[in-house]
Amino acid sequence: MYSITKNKIIKLFEKRGSYLVEAAIILPIFILGLIAIISVIPAISKAERVVFQTSDEMRLECIKSVYIKNPIDLPARTMVRCRKSDKAIKNFFAYSTIYCGSSAHMDEMINLKWNTDVIQPTLAGLFDNISLNGKLIGRSFAGYQRAHNPTDRSVFEDNMDNRPVYIFPNEGSKYHGGNCRILKSAAKVDVLTRSFRKKHKPCKLCKAKNIQLSEYVYTFNNGDVRYHRASCNLVKRRYIKIDLSIAEKRGFEPCKICGGHN
Repeated sequence: MYSITKNKIIKLFEKRGSYLVEAAIILPIFILGLIAIISVIPAISKAERVVFQTSDEMRLECIKSVYIKNPIDLPARTMVRCRKSDKAIKNFFAYSTIYCGSSAHMDEMINLKWNTDVIQPTLAGLFDNISLNGKLIGRSFAGYQRAHNPTDRSVFEDNMDNRPVYIFPNEGSKYHGGNCRILKSAAKVDVLTRSFRKKHKPCKLCKAKNIQLSEYVYTFNNGDVRYHRASCNLVKRRYIKIDLSIAEKRGFEPCKICGGHN
């Protein structure tokens, strides 16, 4: 009995010794992993802040660009906001290569590219200095009616230039060049600004003088300086500008008068 008990005690001490050895090996690894996680959390937080702020500025620009087009304002506004938001965000730089232009078979596209460094002290010096970069692409809220399926992401992100043409989205099956005489008898959409109002006169029939600044109005290319409401009886046919490839994909054919060229 004594020998059996003694053997059990020896085995018990051996197990305890193995536990201590395992703990001595695993515990430092666990502590290092914990330090790494604690160090990376602030970096992820800074990255999320930059992504949110750049996305928010892009959203605002997509709305604002309908009324006021300023390709310099978006990068400048984004840089000021991100630099002031956190002292750890250093060397933030943003720029646009497309502004209300054609890209990926779509019109009125806006993009924003940015890069920055996140510099801040962390535990054990991990992730003290990381570099981030990103790219956003959006479309100005032009208000065009789109009754077609959404563009695939691969096509949307593909930067491709195309010749613009003009179509009547609610009627017709032809696309036209910018100087086509058919467009001169049709209404086009504009945004009412102070400078626009100085050059045009409000339509008395639809009481266009009560339209507020930054709202949509409609004009003609036939020399008529009046602007109209969308509900005006004089505004019957409206046309929009899209890329040639989109028009052809939707089944539009060249105008027999202008051939679809300017």
